[in-house]
Amino acid sequence: MLGALAGPAPMMPGAVEGALLAGTVVFGVVGYATLVAASRLGEASVVAPFRYTRLAFALVVAAVIFGERPDAATLAGAALIALAGGYAMWREAGLRRARKPVDGLIRPS
Repeated sequence: MLGALAGPAPMMPGAVEGALLAGTVVFGVVGYATLVAASRLGEASVVAPFRYTRLAFALVVAAVIFGERPDAATLAGAALIALAGGYAMWREAGLRRARKPVDGLIRPS
C-alpha cells in the first residue's frame, strides 16, 4: 500500500550506477574494517580523534549533500560527545605521565 504512495516504480540501476554503488560499498566496508582494526590494535588516545571526525564529517555531509541544518540540540549533543572524549583523552594522558617508567618503559598498572 505504501508503494503506491511512493511514486514511480523502482528501477534497476544501470552499469554506471551499479559500479558507483559497488565502489561505495567497497570503500565503506574497507574504511570501517580499518577503523575497527585500528581500534583493536592501536592506543585509544591515538585512535579516538579519528573516531570523532566521523561525527563532524556526518554533520558536514548532512548539510552539504542533503541540505539538512542541525538544530541546537544536535550541535549541543555533538559538542558534548566530543568534549567528553577530549576530556577522557586528556585525563588518560595525564595519568600516563604520572606513572613512573620501569626500565625506560611505561608498564600498565
